[in-house]
Amino acid sequence: MKYCLTCDWHTSETDEPSSSARSRRAIEHYVETGHTIDSSDGVVPPQLPDLPDEVFVRDLLPSPSGD
Repeated sequence: MKYCLTCDWHTSETDEPSSSARSRRAIEHYVETGHTIDSSDGVVPPQLPDLPDEVFVRDLLPSPSGD
């Protein structure tokens, strides 16, 4: 399955039997929206924690020296 991590867009084998067609649709969704796509073997879209984006950005950035 392919899921959008930003909106409710998704595609699965039920929607499109061809893996390459699902990949193409995911790329098209990314190009149109800029949203991040997740490819997963599950039947339920992955859920991100309900936290502000700043928390994730802060955790990815190196801490300033002296902290």
